[in-house]
Amino acid sequence: MTGYHETQQEHLADPKGLVGQFRRLGDAGPAYEIMAVHDDGRVDIEIVFSDEKVTEKLDSVLADPIAETLP
Repeated sequence: MTGYHETQQEHLADPKGLVGQFRRLGDAGPAYEIMAVHDDGRVDIEIVFSDEKVTEKLDSVLADPIAETLP
């Protein structure tokens, strides 16, 4: 699991590096792609299955697991 933690640490230093990464809403939720990270801590995401666009807090995104598979 060291790779996961190393990846998390990289993105804490430069959250804009999250753009293009796929994560899941919680442990079993749908996959989403990170579309943009704003300087005020907002993150624009797009749910893969529904194409729904949502804005989340950076802390919430970092708490979500990286998606291993899609969707």
